[in-house]
Amino acid sequence: MKHTHFLAFFCFLSFAAVAFAQNNATNMFDNANLADWAFHVDKEGVQAGDVFAFTDDGVLACKGQPFGWLGTKKNLKNFKLAVEYRWPEGVKPTNSGIFLRAHHQKKDSFLPRVIEVQLAHGQAGDLWGFNGMGLPAPATCDVSRISWRDNGTQVGISCGVKHLFNNENEPGQWNSMEIVCSEGLVVVQLNGKIVNWVLNAEQTPGKLAFQSEGGPIEFRNAMLTELP
Repeated sequence: MKHTHFLAFFCFLSFAAVAFAQNNATNMFDNANLADWAFHVDKEGVQAGDVFAFTDDGVLACKGQPFGWLGTKKNLKNFKLAVEYRWPEGVKPTNSGIFLRAHHQKKDSFLPRVIEVQLAHGQAGDLWGFNGMGLPAPATCDVSRISWRDNGTQVGISCGVKHLFNNENEPGQWNSMEIVCSEGLVVVQLNGKIVNWVLNAEQTPGKLAFQSEGGPIEFRNAMLTELP
C-alpha cells in the first residue's frame, strides 16, 4: 500500500508541476539542423552528420557508433521532456540513453558529468549519475535497486537507481517516455507508467542530449517544456 501511495504522490508532483506550462512546449525536432546542436563523440574527425540525421518526417536517427551524444547548446535545469523512441525494425536492440543536465565533458570519455535516463534494452528507465553526478536514491528505495561503481576515466564514480519494473514495448515498436526534472526531483514515465524517480538529484544545469552508444535507434516527437 505504501508503495502505491508513493507512486501516486510522485505522479501528482511531476505532472501537476508542468500542467500550467503545456502550451509552452516546443518540438525540438521541428526544422532541426545539426548545426544548431552540441555534439561530442569519443573519436577524432567524426562529424555530427556521420552519426545523427534528422529525417523529413521529423525523426532523429542515430547510428550508435561511435559513442557520444547530440544535445542542446543551451543549459537546462528544470524541464519536462516527452519523447518517443524505438529500435528500428529488423535491428537488434542495444544501448542508448537520454542525458539530463550534462556538463563538464571530459576529453578522455564519451560521457560528460550527467544524469542518464537509461534506454538500454531491458533496462529502460534506470537512472545513472556518471562522473560523480549526484543521484541519491530515495530513502524508501529497496537496496536491490541501488548500484554503485567506479570505472575510472570512462564513467568516474557512478551511482544508479534501477527501474521498478520493465515497461518497454517490443523492439520495432515506438515507446513513449516522459521525463520531469524539477529541482531535485527526477521522474521517469515509460508507456504510461512511472518506472523510476529520485528526490535529491544534483541540480547543476546542463545540456539535454540523446546518446549514441551501441546500435541504431530513432527518436521522434521530442516535446520540451522549460520549467521555472
